[in-house]
Amino acid sequence: MNRRKFLQSSALLAGLSGVKISRAHNLMSSSQPIVIDLFMRGGLDGLNLIPPFSGADRIEYEILRPDLQVPLTGANRVLDVGEAFGFHPAAVGFKDMYLSGDLAIIHGTGLPKPQVTRSHFDATKLTELGTPNNTLTPDGWLTRHLQSSPQITGAEIIPVLVSSGSKPISLQDYYNALTVSQVSGYHPNSGRFEDPHVAAINAMYAGTSAMDEAVHGAMDTLQILHQLDLDNYLPGGGAVYPDNSFGDQLQLIAQLIKEDLNINVATAELGGWDTHNGQGDGGGGYFADRVGDLSAAVSALWQDLKASGFGQQVTIVIHSEFGRRAKQNGEGYSGTDHGSGNVMLVMGGRVNGGQMYGQFAGLANAQLFEGEDVSPEVDYRQVLGTIVKEVLGNPHLDQVFPGYSGHQSMNFVASDLIFKSGFD
Repeated sequence: MNRRKFLQSSALLAGLSGVKISRAHNLMSSSQPIVIDLFMRGGLDGLNLIPPFSGADRIEYEILRPDLQVPLTGANRVLDVGEAFGFHPAAVGFKDMYLSGDLAIIHGTGLPKPQVTRSHFDATKLTELGTPNNTLTPDGWLTRHLQSSPQITGAEIIPVLVSSGSKPISLQDYYNALTVSQVSGYHPNSGRFEDPHVAAINAMYAGTSAMDEAVHGAMDTLQILHQLDLDNYLPGGGAVYPDNSFGDQLQLIAQLIKEDLNINVATAELGGWDTHNGQGDGGGGYFADRVGDLSAAVSALWQDLKASGFGQQVTIVIHSEFGRRAKQNGEGYSGTDHGSGNVMLVMGGRVNGGQMYGQFAGLANAQLFEGEDVSPEVDYRQVLGTIVKEVLGNPHLDQVFPGYSGHQSMNFVASDLIFKSGFD
């Protein structure tokens, strides 16, 4: 094997260079809580994902979005769940999860009003860092959770799974993550040079330095993945993942969680939500297709994990950097510009779902933020903080979200002491 080929194939180690695991792979069952963080890049239009169904907000919604509104009648009508808000017609999976009590809706979330920005770059960074008043924070909120949680022992085989090409900002400064979007072929050399190549790498990094230990961990992780029969994976509960990249990402998360690798955190992302134009009128079009992909993939993930006995361990949160303007763009554009307040979805076995939480200020002009956006009445850290503290068992919110004080539970976590009904 020549040096050029060796270095090219060794580049596969880059996604695993920080993974440190036990040299002996021993699959042990764990009841440790798991958070799956799904970020919708581009600014998801929460107002059309969970549109008003009745009342004064419905009237204002139809005025603000004469073309983009999700109608109350016809083939693309709002999915009625007996509330003041319903679901986009393409979100059938979400509707079913909501009605079964597994999914909660939090409307009116976002960056705190003093820090609101309609810049994709800034809003994403502030959200994922978990410090909305500081874009220079060196680490992300998930990193700080992993470093401060008493639930994490340090003996996990793969503590963090990033099911995409690169780590999100929420895991900034965390170096013990497996970053992989596709397991098939994920090996230094899957051909006839496989064994000699592995032996050569192990021989090159046979010492005890930080680099040697990182490569040891990377090679062990490669061997674990290589031994798993992921090509013949059978999802639990008859779940069917959509045949697209996002479906593949979520299926990989389910596969590796079910291998009992002690995963604490998993992340994935879905882009394409920057719908300035061509969003689709009357509940159809591009946005409907995107929502369909999202709902089908997430509902398959939940069905798979729940049927496989992981329901009580797993909590899934879906959020975006901001929402869209309440009013549709000018004639001929069929889209919405960058907004502020948005919707967050939380689902899992510990979630008291089938209910709406948060504070939706309303869609009348005087109720809109700066006369244009859904008002961000709920600090997004209040939602994530409730998950971190009450589901993941980490009481150190002052470390996870520095500068965030006065936390109050959102009460969407089911327990003997905490139960909430209705929409306030």
